[in-house]
Amino acid sequence: MTRRTFARLASLLAAAAMVAVACTSGGNSTSTTAGASPSISGQTITVLLPPWANVPKDILQTFTDQTGVNVDLQVTGWDAIRNKVAIAGAANTPLADVTEFDWSWTGQFGRAGWYLPLQDKLAPGVIDGLQNNGAFTVDDNQYAVCYSNDFRISANNTKMFSDAGIDTAPTTFDELTADLQQIKDAGVAENPLTMPLSATEGTATLWYLLTLAYGGQLFDENFQPAFTSPDSGGYQALQFMVDAVDKGFVTPGAVSLTDTQSDNRYTSGSAAVTLSGGPDEMVVANDPSQSKIVGDGAFMLVPGVDGPGATFGLPEGLGVMSTSEHPDAAMAFLNWWEQQDTQLALQKSIGLLPCSTAAVQTLVDQGKLVGGDTINQQLQHVAPLFPQGAPPWYTDFSTKAAALINAAASGDMSVQDALNQLASEAQTLQSEA
Repeated sequence: MTRRTFARLASLLAAAAMVAVACTSGGNSTSTTAGASPSISGQTITVLLPPWANVPKDILQTFTDQTGVNVDLQVTGWDAIRNKVAIAGAANTPLADVTEFDWSWTGQFGRAGWYLPLQDKLAPGVIDGLQNNGAFTVDDNQYAVCYSNDFRISANNTKMFSDAGIDTAPTTFDELTADLQQIKDAGVAENPLTMPLSATEGTATLWYLLTLAYGGQLFDENFQPAFTSPDSGGYQALQFMVDAVDKGFVTPGAVSLTDTQSDNRYTSGSAAVTLSGGPDEMVVANDPSQSKIVGDGAFMLVPGVDGPGATFGLPEGLGVMSTSEHPDAAMAFLNWWEQQDTQLALQKSIGLLPCSTAAVQTLVDQGKLVGGDTINQQLQHVAPLFPQGAPPWYTDFSTKAAALINAAASGDMSVQDALNQLASEAQTLQSEA
């Protein structure tokens, strides 16, 4: 799986390297830290995280100052972490006290018993105050807490819209279609929409987003496919993608574009709309070294049927492994991370969008979040892609989905045939799980 957000944060990291960040001890810094007692003081916990969560030493020191617990932070690649967790979990051997816990791991890793349920062990109110956190729950157990508030959001080029005589961003698919046609007819952009359609993860991610935006779900509560009927959200989503090719809204070469290549068409000024961006989209769009649309890019809400549509998160969380040798200290670390002061310090230093509703609102109020008002509105429409937890066969399903979407967009099969094949694949995967 790709982590486009990490690449997009490069500019933030470069700027942050010149800034000394300190996490203050005021506000709620000390009042909600659980486990700051002699029973954990002096312990050392191992924390295993990917590069985009490489917490600066001075911020980690605030945790040690509050609790007496030292942190051995180990940073390695996302895929390597997943493999390490799978091996250690299956062998029931210690790996780390706290690890990265991706939203897509919930079904497999949570049900396997490799992580401790958190709902009764965290400080009161921690989970309730988090956005984009439902993806870590399965069978009423919370196996991680969100630390990276990643989600899908759309964006447009306001100058292109204005040049075509359009004053406001669309909020429905009908409005979007009309606006794209108007921009194309006005000669402002030959292919005003950009989207990935290659047989890659980004293509499947876009289809998932549009499925929710059309009011649908991928599966019912028993993981039976819910996308083969022509009136389903999934069917309408894929039809929209195919129609975008047929109408010339996207470049003919879109069938070979990855998500990064597709997004580059937006930041290069070739396309007026990108549908599946992230909360860091405007950081890149307003960076002259990476963008040709500085000052013209703006977030817009993901369109829907009758108004703004639903979106979904790709959050990353912190989990405590069941083999942790210091579970109380590990829980204290999670409580500390989720404090508002900590989240704001991490956003400033390494660009992680906070998962705390209060922390996001603080950034918006202080004008420190580019496009913050729209981001805050979009967050109100975030829903988990799998309300019952991601299935253990998610990766196989997503790979197949990307290939079949590509085939439909390329004209090699109909929308109905592609979705029928995907449904059959999903049912086989579920039966073998």
